[in-house]
Amino acid sequence: MHSESDREILAESAHGFVSRCPCCLEYNVAFKTVLLVFDEDAMLRFFEWVLSYRHSLENFHAFPHGRHHIYSSPHSNLFLVYSDQELDDLSVMFAEVQILLEARKLVGG
Repeated sequence: MHSESDREILAESAHGFVSRCPCCLEYNVAFKTVLLVFDEDAMLRFFEWVLSYRHSLENFHAFPHGRHHIYSSPHSNLFLVYSDQELDDLSVMFAEVQILLEARKLVGG
């Protein structure tokens, strides 16, 4: 396991960040109390999945704490739940990551 100081921050918000380990190319998506670890393709698929189903009625449930967007994980007892503002934050971080990754591809790095 690498230390967080080894990681490159790709995007940040008040509630989280996306980072990349330059050695193993592992990506961390940290948001509030959840840390998710991916390779690049899986990270991109995660963001696309969460954001593409943002307006799905199947993913809407009126919870009393204001988070109304629910996503089931591969684990039957684990769900991710977001508010509209949290999805906005994730969307901004995803856009920043996409721009950075695309720019790197253009300059060959």
